[in-house]
Amino acid sequence: MRFQEPAHSTTRPQGWLTESPRWSCVRSHSRRNMCIRFVNLPLILFLSVGLSPTIPAADTQGDLPYIAITEIESTVDSPHWRDYKNSKASNFQTMLETQMTKINRFRIMERNRVDQVLAEQGLQESLSRNDTILSLEGVDYIVYGSVTKFGSTKKRLRTGRFSTAKATTTFGVDLKVVHVTTGEIRIAENVEATVITGRSLSTGGFSQRAGPSDPLADVQRVAARKAAALITGSIFPIKVVAIDDEAIYLNFGEAMLEVGDTLNVVREGRAFIDPDTGRSLGATRKKIATIKISETTSEFSIAELLNGKTPQPNDTVVFIGKAQKTDQRTYRGKKI
Repeated sequence: MRFQEPAHSTTRPQGWLTESPRWSCVRSHSRRNMCIRFVNLPLILFLSVGLSPTIPAADTQGDLPYIAITEIESTVDSPHWRDYKNSKASNFQTMLETQMTKINRFRIMERNRVDQVLAEQGLQESLSRNDTILSLEGVDYIVYGSVTKFGSTKKRLRTGRFSTAKATTTFGVDLKVVHVTTGEIRIAENVEATVITGRSLSTGGFSQRAGPSDPLADVQRVAARKAAALITGSIFPIKVVAIDDEAIYLNFGEAMLEVGDTLNVVREGRAFIDPDTGRSLGATRKKIATIKISETTSEFSIAELLNGKTPQPNDTVVFIGKAQKTDQRTYRGKKI
């Protein structure tokens, strides 16, 4: 097979581009000449890119519910006015938004839209008296909150020239989660956290003191983590998703669980209701096992079986206790 320039015609076929083409002909097995016309490659690439359809990005969050966190107020009942001023409720709101985002079970509404939603909710409440249901676009749940406890305590032990002291900070917040369409309060809980914020030791001419640079931020972070876990777990329970040999995989990661957490695995049975109100009270639960978190990732956690039977996928998991953290050093020998 060989290429040659066509000698019989210099006329361009009708309908071709007016750019200067290059012609090549090939003699096929049927003894007929086949002419192939080449145009500049960059032009073809330009046309193919310009005419190719745009593929929309997939919504990785699917149909996750929208949640709006309103401004957290401070109603601290304390004889010290500084406790009210220094509770920094806005900091806690920011931490709660961050923690809810990390859990990745909700889409968080921007703050500049929350006021609009609250105004629409007021309209809905007035219309609901006429049995009218108004669905607010873009939000499913609203979180209200108020700081109800904030303070610090200090314990000191002194004997002779030796003294030791420990300071703790406590932060508490009351939260309500409202379903927007019905206006019904779905969750109403108090969340409280206490952390050690300082230690001191002195004996004779020697003294030592230690403590965090911002104790309030530390205790608020712990409270925000507890609050986010409470809200999320009420709507999206912790579940067993897979079993691999002795490893038990759960559907929440490090934003919800910590290494050392202990949990019960339960299997839900028949649902039951209150005979007087008709309100659903839950379902029967049978304890299957007790597990302990051994590893966490951003998306899931791995637990080990402490006692009981091997769980099955879709079993529900409930907290027993959080991992105990201590800043006490360990040492050898028998404790007395």
